[in-house]
Amino acid sequence: MGNQMGCRPWSDLPLDILNLIIRRLPTNIDQIHFRLVCKNWHLAELPGYESNIPWLLSFHWHFDLGDDMAQLISFHIPSRSNRCQITKNMVEEELELYGAEICASKYGWLLLQKSDKAYFYNPFSRKAIKLPNMDIDFNRATFSSSPISPDCICFAIQSSKSSDKIRFSICSPGNLEWCTIEVDGFNKAVEDVVYSNGNFYCIFSGGILGAFCVASCNWSMLTCMEPIIEMQVWSRSSFVESNGELLLVFCSTNFHVYRFDWPEMGWIEIHKLGNQALFLGSLWKELGFNHPIFSSYEFNRTEQVYPL
Repeated sequence: MGNQMGCRPWSDLPLDILNLIIRRLPTNIDQIHFRLVCKNWHLAELPGYESNIPWLLSFHWHFDLGDDMAQLISFHIPSRSNRCQITKNMVEEELELYGAEICASKYGWLLLQKSDKAYFYNPFSRKAIKLPNMDIDFNRATFSSSPISPDCICFAIQSSKSSDKIRFSICSPGNLEWCTIEVDGFNKAVEDVVYSNGNFYCIFSGGILGAFCVASCNWSMLTCMEPIIEMQVWSRSSFVESNGELLLVFCSTNFHVYRFDWPEMGWIEIHKLGNQALFLGSLWKELGFNHPIFSSYEFNRTEQVYPL
């Protein structure tokens, strides 16, 4: 009995051994699959990859030569200027997702919309979570936290130049229906929405900002109704929450970044981001760290790129 050795499961391999193994795998895809085996193996470090920089995902559906439907996923790793692709044939559970559009991406999950249907989808695990059918034709949508978290809330908003009403819908995975609220609007198109500290912040054309409080289901305007003049002639804005701050980015001939100033309840233009980077839009742009230099990575015109 004393000479018998106990058997440990493969999932209990020490982290230093996991790191040695993952460095010897030939491709990024193999490394991704290695980390998906179990929670312990997920702790292995991706070689040469900075963990605080998100991967960018390009995702679309296509048919292969055998007329089987498949999904083509491209990952771009900014810190390594590296790009790799995964092509997977769709399983039966994924066929319903074909043709869906990506509304938002966070925490490794995509929020998908197809007609009045909405889903969460994880391209790594291929897990899908169906939400109740939508009862509004929304302009923008996002979510607060990982869909597998008990406090996840999905938020959709409908507002346009042709309507004097704003409609909000909120829902959590597992709910049987969306809760929809209608308030007086102001004939402005909503351009983007972000979540921060219990509120969904909505940016409208011209830099007009409003907030929807989840706890009270209350809607309030944070800026005056007059648009910021400099913003009126620019293209659609990108709205970002970063380190608790709300940032608004416009692009004309150059990038312009505004930070929302809470004491003044207005936008202030800033020229440096400090020790951070922003990842914006479907044609992704990277905004520099300690200097106002902006770099861009352009993808195929049919591709939409999302930070994960």
